[in-house]
Amino acid sequence: MTQLREHYRHELNELERELIALGRLCDTAVRRAIWALQQGAVGEAAAIIRDDDTIDDAADAITQRATRVIATQGPVASDLRLVSSFIQAADELERIGDYAEGIAKLVQRFAGPPPGGVPEAILTMASMARGMLSRALEALVSRDPTINLRLKEEDDGVDAIYSQLLTAMMQAMQRDPAMVEPGTFLLWVGHNIERIADRATNIGEYVEYIVRGAISSRG
Repeated sequence: MTQLREHYRHELNELERELIALGRLCDTAVRRAIWALQQGAVGEAAAIIRDDDTIDDAADAITQRATRVIATQGPVASDLRLVSSFIQAADELERIGDYAEGIAKLVQRFAGPPPGGVPEAILTMASMARGMLSRALEALVSRDPTINLRLKEEDDGVDAIYSQLLTAMMQAMQRDPAMVEPGTFLLWVGHNIERIADRATNIGEYVEYIVRGAISSRG
């Protein structure tokens, strides 16, 4: 019985380790995508798109391992919350990888640096979203349930900057018809980053659910 429990705890620990490793892969993809956007690095963009298969495979492996743990170990309620949250978090991270891939595809469409460079709003949003992801993963390891509401507040900040970007790009398009296409592409980049922040916020919700069995709302 002791050996069985040790194997069970090992499986849970390995799931967490794999999830954190996946999170780092996704953060790296986002960082590379923003760099490629700034540099107009089409070759790097192509590599990011290829490497998304690695992220997809890692997320699938976590889901399969977690499903196997549920089927074979019959976890108690608290551990079931943990394992099911790992599955959901892996899905959120896989989507973050997709958003990085989406930015890389836009880099290919620019085929060079964006006219006038990358707006500061996009760089700020990207820094904030990556920070949110990092804090969500740290909270997952430390089991800090307070991360949920803190990330929700940070997500509001990302949303506010995206609204500013939308206004600025619309004004630029109105002033200069040549900005319509690049401005649209930059808004897509901003939207992808805004969604990365949303996914990081969702992971924060799972952390609170793991610890408390419920998710707090604001207000």
